[in-house]
Amino acid sequence: MSQHRRVAVIGAGFMGSMHASIFARIRGCELAAIVDPNTTLAKSVADRLGGCAVYASHEDLLENERLDLLSICTPDNLHLGPALAAAAKGVNLFIEKPIASSLDEAHAIVAACEKAGTKLGIGYLLRFDPRYAHAKELIASGRTGLPIHLYARRNSARTEGPKRYAGKLPLALHVTVHDVDMALWLLEGQRPVTVYAQQTDRLLGSIGTQDSIAAIVRFSDGTVVNFESSWALPSGARHMIDARLEYIGTDASFEVQCGDSGLYLADADRSQEVDTQHWPTIGGHVEGDLKRELEGVLDWLDGGAAPVASGREAIASLELTLAMIRSAESGEVVRLA
Repeated sequence: MSQHRRVAVIGAGFMGSMHASIFARIRGCELAAIVDPNTTLAKSVADRLGGCAVYASHEDLLENERLDLLSICTPDNLHLGPALAAAAKGVNLFIEKPIASSLDEAHAIVAACEKAGTKLGIGYLLRFDPRYAHAKELIASGRTGLPIHLYARRNSARTEGPKRYAGKLPLALHVTVHDVDMALWLLEGQRPVTVYAQQTDRLLGSIGTQDSIAAIVRFSDGTVVNFESSWALPSGARHMIDARLEYIGTDASFEVQCGDSGLYLADADRSQEVDTQHWPTIGGHVEGDLKRELEGVLDWLDGGAAPVASGREAIASLELTLAMIRSAESGEVVRLA
């Protein structure tokens, strides 16, 4: 990094604690503070990382700290307040996906950052997964020809997402939106025009979420994309995240296979793939795609070319994901253009 960066993280939970641990280790970066209404939790994270300031609110944070970057890792319906306040203070923003839970809030965040002249990036982790990043390069090189069809699957065990997020946000906004951003990124220059989706809630409806969602999207140049997402796999499922992307082009096809991690562990209780890709902990430190992403964010602040999703791109992915939800709830085709 060419500059010293002071960074704060809002949210001391599952994702926020990992952001904090990574920022605390990156050369040229200082973890200035962790913010969470549960200050006991925030202090425990700060102490584990060698200490930093702890605040109960973003208001207290922005009043007391000079920051170069604020990383927002709260539930998506709580992004608006800290994002607007940070932009007003001239602080750059990195927000875990999706940008917000509504298009109105997403547009408000983007407008505030554009008015303030601050940078806004959204945490779409797959862009920093070497498998997907190389797939993007295959398409950009022209080797695959024109796209015909994509299939994107992202299924996980009921003990993962529902355990943390049940009743807080729809399955599509937590899971499918990853593949929506990826499809829009891979099909750059095309726009979605029609969406048809169906969903089920037989298993998880009682806790306020969906079991699965399946959608078919037609894009402006005729490409068809099938999305499949579920977090209803049994707790003993071998794959923590059974993800796959298949691409068929006029000149070539490729597959991105993410189920097998390369490390398989079995004991008396379960047998399961161990994460070696997204955020594995090695030697007590978080590594993998998430570390690459946050290092990329700091490089992006310095004008580097890291593929951080922009606010406008995040609005596009949110719009398509919300259209899927509307179609699944109504049983009708939703037209976007």
